[in-house]
Amino acid sequence: MSGLRKPVPINSDQPLPPPMIALDIVTVLFLNQSSLLAGAAVFMIARQRRSPSSGFGILAAAFSLQGLGAVLASFGEQAAMPVTAWTLGSLTLGMVGHGLLVLGMERLRSGRLHRVWRLLAVYPIPLWIAAWLTGFHLDNQLRATLFHLNAALCLLVASRIVARLRRVEPLPSCLPLEAVLAFSGLSFLLGAGVVVFVADFVPWLALEFFVQILGNFTIAILIYSVATDRAERKLALMAELDSLTGIGNRRWLDKMLPSRLSPGDTVFCIDLDHFKRINDRFGHATGDTVLVAVAATLRNLKRSDDVLARMGGEEFLLFLPELRSSDPQPIAERIRDAIQAIPFQHQGAALTVTASIGIAQVVQPGEAWPDLVHAADMALYEAKRGGRNRVVQARRVPQGLVSA
Repeated sequence: MSGLRKPVPINSDQPLPPPMIALDIVTVLFLNQSSLLAGAAVFMIARQRRSPSSGFGILAAAFSLQGLGAVLASFGEQAAMPVTAWTLGSLTLGMVGHGLLVLGMERLRSGRLHRVWRLLAVYPIPLWIAAWLTGFHLDNQLRATLFHLNAALCLLVASRIVARLRRVEPLPSCLPLEAVLAFSGLSFLLGAGVVVFVADFVPWLALEFFVQILGNFTIAILIYSVATDRAERKLALMAELDSLTGIGNRRWLDKMLPSRLSPGDTVFCIDLDHFKRINDRFGHATGDTVLVAVAATLRNLKRSDDVLARMGGEEFLLFLPELRSSDPQPIAERIRDAIQAIPFQHQGAALTVTASIGIAQVVQPGEAWPDLVHAADMALYEAKRGGRNRVVQARRVPQGLVSA
């Protein structure tokens, strides 16, 4: 096509040609600082609407410092500030700002900060000492290379943090945010290579910072989206969790069940004995304490892939998929013993709580979930009639209840 520059051979001694899109570095730096300060404003607004553990305050500081560093750099390009002031100042603000970005992403992920992050407070000191001893900050190539490598490292670490978050909370915005952070980091890494190996690197840095402008806006939007996705997910979980015990309710149970039952799948229907007497004699507050303690005991005893739910009142259901043991009775007996051993007290007097458990186990493919639960319920009623505080296993799911 006409108008395109001819490619330069790899072994040519000529410098790499400038990029196809010619951008003024002063204008690009102005737009870059604008995008960073706009992102900082978004995070400040989000910080006022969310908890301190959201990390938005730290992220606002990160974008603000990077934006101020860009402001100093633009003043320096116009010779409006002493060289030492803008070179060292912009480098320091940029490096600390990217470090705070990592800090804010970790805060967003886990809600807490490790002690090692306190080292960020003394991060600039070695930089200033090196600048005082060597004056490296006055060399455009050295300064730009250090800035780019630090930015690339911080953005790639931030991308890794989002990847860790995505494994625990598969939020829709996590993958795009992880990709944009990684892309921005690789862009800075490529920029470092350009600074080192291309003599006239300023036009290429203008193009790179133009790409970073788009990245800044996208990162700010996606981080806010992650927080929004997390809030929506929390609300959805709250609708599916029992507010008293913190375990799943019936609605959550329906979502967690496999689409098809397999031989070995087992259901425990667990009902506390004479629970109404506890409420009537000791009060509903004591009854709630009992329910919370029993739920915690069941949660500690179950396997990682078992499904525990509160069905209402004093009744719990435990689904054990593909139970390897052909006899689930000993497992249920351990649960019954553990509930009976919970050390309850009311006004200094010991309070013993017991439970009856009904068991049903899938014995052949094709059995339906309602039929399995019905068989476990019938076994539970038999345990109640037999004197309570016992375990009864349904001998088999009746053939008439098996789905065709």
